[in-house]
Order: sequence, then structure tokens, then C-alpha cells
Amino acid sequence: MLSILIPTYNYVCVKLVTDLQQQAERLECPYEILVADDASEDAFKRENRKINGIPNCKYIELQENVGRSRIRNILGRLARYDYLIFMDCDASVVSNEFLSRYMAVRNAAEVVYGGLVHPEQLPSPKVSLAFFYEKHAEPHFTAEKRALHPYKVFRTFNFMILRETFLKHPFDETITHYGHEDTLFGLVLKKEGIKILHIDNPLMNCGLDTNRNVLRKTEESLRTLYVHRDKLERSSGVHRLYGTLQRLHLVLFVSLLYRLCRPMIRRNLYSRHPNLYFFAFYKVGYYCSLFDKNNSLVNQ
Repeated sequence: MLSILIPTYNYVCVKLVTDLQQQAERLECPYEILVADDASEDAFKRENRKINGIPNCKYIELQENVGRSRIRNILGRLARYDYLIFMDCDASVVSNEFLSRYMAVRNAAEVVYGGLVHPEQLPSPKVSLAFFYEKHAEPHFTAEKRALHPYKVFRTFNFMILRETFLKHPFDETITHYGHEDTLFGLVLKKEGIKILHIDNPLMNCGLDTNRNVLRKTEESLRTLYVHRDKLERSSGVHRLYGTLQRLHLVLFVSLLYRLCRPMIRRNLYSRHPNLYFFAFYKVGYYCSLFDKNNSLVNQ
């Protein structure tokens, strides 16, 4: 009846699987937990192989890295049961009723999104940017507020979907780099008229990236947006702002200002107290710079 699907890359998720398996045993229905490894380093694979010793759990090792979209599609095709719960490998269970809450609303919608939360205290100065950014956004992503724009705020971190629906509408595998596979998936659900029910059934995000990785992934995500902008522009605030700047003939000015301020902004964003306004400008400036063919920073 229930397949729990977890893609992983360079992360040990044995505890997550153990906690989920203990909850699944109490559901009194058939279940499986499948973890697919996207060609992690050997040290992580050795630890995660312990998952094969947990009842009804299976650890699948891919020989090459296939990316965030394709690995989820692989898991969806391998799943045996009618309801699929997808989650990220760096999640942590925060409620003993996590699975039962999902199952209680399984007939209410084809897709149910549970949300996510973050630690209350800064775990380390090295992750300050991700922490403060996510904590600032967290109050705006309650189930009530998410429901106002159900397709816009969809994330792949923690959701349930009918297997039949997922197989008809898999993730777009043309997105092979980091970012926006969940945005595009939400747009497909909207286009097809598939209802998303938003509930407060969060998982904890325990894998906050370092400040340097946040910037690296942000830039990669913006390059993904640039490449797939024809598909994604309606749902991207950065691209909409770019359009406004373009109409005002300010794109080159913002790109130049970004290049001049980039070293100073990066120093701030690497610090213990990053300025989120600087981060917002960094994203817009970097995206504008992608349209400047003479800008060598986009390849750094």
C-alpha cells in the first residue's frame, strides 16, 4: 500500500530509514522503503548498505550519477505500492505520527505536501546563510499559506503522490543539473489540474549546506533557470524581475554592479551574519550576468 522513496547522494540516511520503518510497522499495511544512491563516494555507500538489513527496506546503488529528476523517476518505477512518499535523504522525522498523518488523508488528493522545518538554533556558523534564509521563510510556508498558492510553493523534500499519477507525470529529465525540477513538476501538476493538498506534516531539514555550497548551488540553480527559462519563467520571481529590468534597460547596469560588488557580497554571505538583502541582490545580479556574454564570472 505504501512505498517510501528516498534518493541519496553522499549522505548517510540509516537513522532516517530506521525511524520510518518503525512507524511503518505500526500502520498494519504492506509497505517498503527504497533508498536509491546516486553514485555516492564509497564511505557513504558502506554505511548505507546497512539499510538492506532492515525489514522491508532496500538500498539500491546506481553506478553513475543520473541527477535529481531521473533518480526520483527510477524510484517511482521500482515502487510496488499505490501510494508513494518521496523525501530527501537529509530529512529527520519529528513526529511519531508522520506516516499515519499522510495515510489519514490519502484519499483527499492525488498529491499531498507535508512541508519542512529547520533547527531552532544555528547549528554552525558555516551554515548561517542557509539557516537564516530558511528560518526567515519558514513562517510563510505553513499549510494555510502554502494552500493560497498550492503549485508555486511545491518542493520535493516531503510529499505523497499516487503512483499512477506519478507514472503519468514524472519529473522532467531534461533538467540534469541542480535546481527547479520541483518547480517544473508543480507547473505540470497545475497544467493537468491535479489537486495538491497542503498539510502541516513536516520533516526536519538536517542537511543545511555550508555557505559556500549555498552560493555554488544557487548559481547552478540560476543557470538551470537560464537554460530552461521558457518552461519556468512564469513561476520564477528572479526571471520576472529580470523581465522588469529588461524593459527598463537596466540589465547591463545590474550585471555590472553585481560584478563590482560580488567580492564584498560574498564575504558577507560567508560570514556568521549574512545579509539576506545582499543574497537577494546576488541572485538577481548573477542571473542578469548570464545574459551578458562578455561576463567570465558565470563560469567560475
